[in-house]
Amino acid sequence: MVRGRCPGPWCSTEAPEAARVAAGLGGLLGPLRRALLRATRNAEGLPDLPEAQLELLRVLSSSPEGLSPGAAATRVRVAPSTVSNLVRAMSAARLVERVRPEHDQRTVVLNASKEALNLLEPVQSR
Repeated sequence: MVRGRCPGPWCSTEAPEAARVAAGLGGLLGPLRRALLRATRNAEGLPDLPEAQLELLRVLSSSPEGLSPGAAATRVRVAPSTVSNLVRAMSAARLVERVRPEHDQRTVVLNASKEALNLLEPVQSR
């Protein structure tokens, strides 16, 4: 770089305008992506669930014996607190069941509910 000269186009007087446009587009991309995903799922008859919930359900459905929240977090590759938040919402929606094993009432095993398995059926048959 030559002293006193900017090495790229981002240094022009148009940079603030470009940054403003980029920020505006960035704010639209998330909602657009979600709307496209929702429309695609509806068109294909797939469940309209957030991707994180679908991923957790896939992991739980592939583990008929159930998983601890920590094991589920490891398999989904998210923080344990993320699984806790997902399970809270998904339990309220009756998609995940929390079971306390008889041999250790201090622990919890997570299972996909029958309703969740029915929702996943079209996804897994593809």
